[in-house]
Amino acid sequence: MKWLDRLRKTEMSPSIEPTKPTIVLLAPFVSAEVAPVANFEASVNDPEFDPDRWCWPHSDAMTGAEIDRMQTRIAIFDRRGFRHDDAEALADKLVLRDREGDDRRICLECSKLQRGMVCSVPAAAGAGRAVAPLVRLLQRCPAFEVAT
Repeated sequence: MKWLDRLRKTEMSPSIEPTKPTIVLLAPFVSAEVAPVANFEASVNDPEFDPDRWCWPHSDAMTGAEIDRMQTRIAIFDRRGFRHDDAEALADKLVLRDREGDDRRICLECSKLQRGMVCSVPAAAGAGRAVAPLVRLLQRCPAFEVAT
């Protein structure tokens, strides 16, 4: 059989079109209803969200309480006449002191320190009235009271 004969034979083959359906189904489009949104409670096994989860002691990052305490100290040191950068550095030093559990204090944290870096109870503190050289020094003072 020649090539041309084979070509003619394939042209006469039945059509390979799909058969037409015998029943025509027409259905209107129906959309799904919007499901009501439910407020699901957290699973019992889910841990509660803790923003301080990756902070101290797991890393060097400060916890929320440490940040609040540091901001309070910076405000106190600013009121006492320190430059903001010095106040921030000193407050950061005190964060490390708190983490180490050191019980020493600085005069700047005391409510008895008055203007001019003068201690209002020098006898109880065991120092002279003018404590300016000691205001940044960590020390144990029996007359210490936290300034607010």
